[in-house]
Amino acid sequence: MIRKVKYFFARIISALMANPLFAKCPNSIHTPDESKRLDISNMKLVFEDDFSRELDPSVWKTIPDKPERRGGYWSEEQCFIKDGKLIIRTEYKKDGKYGAGWYTGTCSTQGLREYKHGYFEVSCKTPAAEGLWSAFWLQSESMADNWGTDGGKNGAEIDIMESPYYNDPVNTANAYRNTTIHTVHVDGYGDLYHNKRSYFYRPDKNMYKEFNTYGVLWTKKEYIFYINGKETWRTDFGVSQAPEFLWLSVEIAGKDNANPENTDNKFTWAGDIRNNPEKLMPADFVIDYVRVYQ
Repeated sequence: MIRKVKYFFARIISALMANPLFAKCPNSIHTPDESKRLDISNMKLVFEDDFSRELDPSVWKTIPDKPERRGGYWSEEQCFIKDGKLIIRTEYKKDGKYGAGWYTGTCSTQGLREYKHGYFEVSCKTPAAEGLWSAFWLQSESMADNWGTDGGKNGAEIDIMESPYYNDPVNTANAYRNTTIHTVHVDGYGDLYHNKRSYFYRPDKNMYKEFNTYGVLWTKKEYIFYINGKETWRTDFGVSQAPEFLWLSVEIAGKDNANPENTDNKFTWAGDIRNNPEKLMPADFVIDYVRVYQ
């Protein structure tokens, strides 16, 4: 009996440590698989924006449905083109459009362009600052309204790249800085919501100073994720069977615009943006291009 109990708890501990949410040791950080290279030679480029011109409003939506977003504001002037790159800038404004607070931006093809299956890729440099994270993701119009356990049939949130670990208060910054994860979310954002997350992955180039590519090959049966054309993670969890739109965004950790007087403020995951030395701000998410192949 004692042996069975020990075995039971050993299995639980093993399962927890295999989950990136609990794994805090350096060996939970993986590198892309050099032996598994991306091959899209049988696919055609169906969409590309290299941001060599001004943002096209018929393709990209920069005005959010509502400006308040976690610990800051999403505001359209934070998205702009500079030197042939899309910039999403995060900074503090005393006299901002919505009042004093932290401002950043969102840029999506919601309501403008959607795709079902294919290979989706971004080339970017992520912002180097605590308390925020950039992301390239796919989202379905129906996912947020789906309260059943359909496992992705009505769409999913597919996080191709997220970068919250510059100075994550939970994980050791020196170990987890310059890493990213992939996550699939399904079944709405209510009680039936659930997800599956990859291990941490470190690009072979510094993600804050150099451009890396992050992509996902989405088929009818699975997702295969890549960094710089090398496979990182594949899963058949929550495979979306609905059209998805593209989304580039920066989030600021916190609540009610990171107001220090708010005792309910929750600086989770990415840390507290107020901890950054002045020289790190403003912080930019720099996007070189976005491509879709089918």
